[in-house]
Amino acid sequence: MVSTVGLPVPMLFESSKEEFFEAFLNAVAELIGEARPFTNDDVRKRLDSEPRESNWYGAAMGRAVAEFSLIEVGYSKSRTRSRNGGRLILWEPRKERSES
Repeated sequence: MVSTVGLPVPMLFESSKEEFFEAFLNAVAELIGEARPFTNDDVRKRLDSEPRESNWYGAAMGRAVAEFSLIEVGYSKSRTRSRNGGRLILWEPRKERSES
């Protein structure tokens, strides 16, 4: 689909909230596997479509933080147009302490 000014319009995630969360968590797992900090913008790029409700991103990230023990390691500005340069958190998994 293309907008009136010729720009691509992202498709809505046609499946359920739980299916969106599953896709989101899979994208987070892939990014964790790359062993570098990542942002929600990075996760969005990995998804095939946008959710029906924009607040699903925050809820899915909350689940990812709990499931993968993510911690904030820095901040940036979002490059996503709809976020209008909003604060963007850099995430990475909590490092396990070695027993000594």
